[in-house]
Amino acid sequence: MFSFAVSICLAISATALLLHALGAWATRKHTADRHAPAVPLPPLTLLKPIKGLEEELELNLRSFFAQDYPGALQFIFCSTEPGDPGIELARQVAAEYPRWRVDFVLSDPDFGYNPKVSNLAGALSSAEHDLVLQSDANVRIRPAYLKAVVQEFLQQRAGLLGSLVVGSRERSLGAALENVQLTTFITPGICLAYEVFKIPCVIGKSILFRRSELNELGGLAAVKDVLAEDYLLGELYTRAGKRVVLSRFVVDNINVTASLRRFVARHSRWLKMRAVVHAVGFAADLLSNASFFALLATVLSGGERQLWIGYLLVVLYKGFVDARLLEHLRGEKLSRAHLLSLPLRDLILPGLWVHALFSRSTEWRGERFHLTRGSKLIPLGSASSITAYELSALGPSSSPTPARPPAEHQG
Repeated sequence: MFSFAVSICLAISATALLLHALGAWATRKHTADRHAPAVPLPPLTLLKPIKGLEEELELNLRSFFAQDYPGALQFIFCSTEPGDPGIELARQVAAEYPRWRVDFVLSDPDFGYNPKVSNLAGALSSAEHDLVLQSDANVRIRPAYLKAVVQEFLQQRAGLLGSLVVGSRERSLGAALENVQLTTFITPGICLAYEVFKIPCVIGKSILFRRSELNELGGLAAVKDVLAEDYLLGELYTRAGKRVVLSRFVVDNINVTASLRRFVARHSRWLKMRAVVHAVGFAADLLSNASFFALLATVLSGGERQLWIGYLLVVLYKGFVDARLLEHLRGEKLSRAHLLSLPLRDLILPGLWVHALFSRSTEWRGERFHLTRGSKLIPLGSASSITAYELSALGPSSSPTPARPPAEHQG
């Protein structure tokens, strides 16, 4: 007879395995091929925020220029840093595609505390078309992606459309952990929420929207001082009665040589963000770790042989399902050398979760912030003199929106 603590851990592990299977099913269901009649496609503006030379940036950019989009396309590359080497590379790539209009914008870094939003604000103010796709510099898209998501956006009558994210191209352990987490945990979790619980979640790696509608909702100024700008944009649209859609098409998030330290830092920040924007989701991040709770039950039992066997079976089952899901979403298998990242990920994340439970400070792009309710960012230097009650009571920032930055046109 197992102790109460062991029984609880086993029950959590069994429930987590069920949710894991449901997540894999929901992902396959959501990404299944659906043939729909083609519709006329409107002009489109692509926003590409740049910060330095991302891994395989040139190939990422070429994947957008190589799209066969039937309507007018405008590319806007933006950076908050003069002389950004990523912008220089974008110029070189753009020169090979004179068919498309290309603009380069120097954004105002003081627009808000969120550096990505500050960068995007400069680009959005120079958008020529109402329909806008924003995608990160480390995103690579597959052939016909633009046509597919714009058609989906129009057919679904969406206000905001977000794409699923798949981690790809790993050559290091840290990159493998990052790609495994994106592909076998975050993406299935989002699909499960969308397909089973009808809850839309937005990941800001690639989102499609109308500039006019975003302006009606307050524009990017509404999310300029928060960390979880994508999640809160989704909430903003939902509260306004606009439809938030999860695309069935995926984009590839390129992680090649990331270090283990970078993986730890990134997911520490992500878990802290989850803790302040969605407490239930934050708890679920831990409770959905079937391998960890199977191992914890084994340790609490004093190492009973049958529980060790059970733990190994859980690891093997999860590894098999995750490996198949990776192959389905990426179109290629995880290498044998990186298969060990699957169980290793499940052992690392509980420690990061405990740290996120007690810590609200985070470092992002060289700056340190304190996270408050709603993932509001407070520069750490100014947070030390604010009480915990005052931090939790802070409302949206009222900082003015900067003037429209200059745009440089090419093409």
